[in-house]
Amino acid sequence: MSYLEIKNLEISFPTPKGKYIAVRDINLSIQKGEIISIIGHSGCGKSTIMNAIGGMLTPTGGSVELANQKIKGPGPDRGIVFQNYSLLPWLTVEENIFQAVDSVMSVSKKEKHEIVIQNLKMVNLFEHKDKLPGQLSGGMKQRVAIARAFAINPGVLLLDEPFGALDALTKGSMQLEVLKLWNLNNREKTIVMITHDIEEALFLSDRIIVLNNGPASTIREIVEVHLPRPRNKIEIVKMPEYIALRDRLLHLLTDKFSIEDMGMKYQN
Repeated sequence: MSYLEIKNLEISFPTPKGKYIAVRDINLSIQKGEIISIIGHSGCGKSTIMNAIGGMLTPTGGSVELANQKIKGPGPDRGIVFQNYSLLPWLTVEENIFQAVDSVMSVSKKEKHEIVIQNLKMVNLFEHKDKLPGQLSGGMKQRVAIARAFAINPGVLLLDEPFGALDALTKGSMQLEVLKLWNLNNREKTIVMITHDIEEALFLSDRIIVLNNGPASTIREIVEVHLPRPRNKIEIVKMPEYIALRDRLLHLLTDKFSIEDMGMKYQN
């Protein structure tokens, strides 16, 4: 039985010229503990699908179900990490996480603080707990956002291009951070991520969902990623399976080139 089920999803918006269909006929079954990436060109509906899973958009057709329950709005069973961090600038690192924990957990205040401290330590930010977001680097802010999302213990973690604004070294560190936290929970967390980065998708994902261009986007292809875990970035890029998957994704995203031409362009 699927843990997260998207059935015949359609989301449209009224416009002065009539109905604008953002996505249609989206069908996807996601198992508990899977890491799924959604990729496609800008405007193809990636964030629309994620917002439907998060309960921030109501489907105009079809449904999204989590643990056999139809999603009707936001809830603590889904944690979201945005690209822009979404931290409250007047609260300290610790207070930003505590506010999230306090709003969803029915335990004592002492236990809530223990949860906050535990998650701060997991992302190596305990020593910075009294700092304001404005005193942190971009990578540190993103670690706070990830710790906050994990602290409420959601069944599904939604990552909306969370590393897009980070430099290459920080991005690689954050990808490893997410995998470490995912493994600490015995891979019980289901992760759905939006990314434009093919290498990131291949490094993190079990499956990659490629969308057609919008409007009225649909799923073009679901690419299975059977690379062994744990994954070492330096090693997997040499694997024939990795190269074939990379070239397949490049082909799906840039049809006007041959696979060979796209491979050369990517390498250059």
